[in-house]
Amino acid sequence: MKNISLINVIFLIFDMSRNKTFYILIISGIAFIVIGAASMIHSNIPRKVALDSTLDANSPDIVTPIMNKGSVGKIIIDGSKFNFKIEDPDKSIVVSVTNQSHYEYNLVANKGGEYRFETKNIGSSELNIDGEVETKASYLAFGGQMMLLITGIIVLGIGIKAKIV
Repeated sequence: MKNISLINVIFLIFDMSRNKTFYILIISGIAFIVIGAASMIHSNIPRKVALDSTLDANSPDIVTPIMNKGSVGKIIIDGSKFNFKIEDPDKSIVVSVTNQSHYEYNLVANKGGEYRFETKNIGSSELNIDGEVETKASYLAFGGQMMLLITGIIVLGIGIKAKIV
C-alpha cells in the first residue's frame, strides 16, 4: 500500500514539477507573511476618524476609540438637550456634563487604551455630533492578522517540504 501525502496530492491535482510547486508555495507563503506583517504595523498606527452623526430624541450614542497616550480628539455636540461623558481605559470619568444644548471638548489621551464617549439625547429634537478622534484598529483585527501570518508560515513549510521530498 502506497503512502499518499499532501505534496503528492498537490502534484496530482496541478500536474506540475516539484520545482514549480516549490516556487509557487514559497512565493505564496512569503506574500501571506508580508501582508500580515504590514497589516499589523498599519493597524497599530492611530488614524483620524470623523465623528459625524445625528442622534434622534431619547437615543444614546457610544463611541469607543482605541487611543495611544497623547492621541487627540475633538468633539462638538449641538442641538437638543443632552448628557455627555468620556471615560478613560480605567473607567475613570474624564469629563461629564448634563442637561446641555451645546458643548465642545478637546481631549488629549493621558493613557493608552479604549476610551468611551457616551452621549444621551434627553431632548425632544435631533442632536448633532461632530469632530474627530484618533483611533487604532480593534483588537479583533489582530486575530485576522495572526491568521495571515500563521497561514504564511504553514504554506512556506509545505513549500520547503515539497523541495525536500
